[in-house]
Amino acid sequence: MESLQAPGTGMAVILGVMLLFGNLIALYAVRAAIQGRITPETMAGIRTNATRATPAAWEAAHRAAWPWALPLNGLGAVGGIAVMVTGTSVAPFLAAAGFAIVCTIAGALAQVIVGHRAATRELDRAR
Repeated sequence: MESLQAPGTGMAVILGVMLLFGNLIALYAVRAAIQGRITPETMAGIRTNATRATPAAWEAAHRAAWPWALPLNGLGAVGGIAVMVTGTSVAPFLAAAGFAIVCTIAGALAQVIVGHRAATRELDRAR
């Protein structure tokens, strides 16, 4: 680790802000879709063929995804804050960045997988 250099406060803040706001926007989008403020016609939300098929499938997908999005994207946002404050040291910065990025990706994948499955179940019930 002696040969590695810390990214510095500026770069840490830029990365941390991106992670923080990206995760907060993901949480907002899922919550807004549940409340009906984001619809299948918009560019936000869980967008698969099954989720956009009917309003009931859209809502079911986002309701099912919320319990996954809240902890994973919430932890990703907290990790973004940790990235911002650890920019002057290598190991803590790398640990915080890795944690935040893994939580962000896991949140996105979980939302798509769980949401699509819930929408598919809703469509099967409607048939």
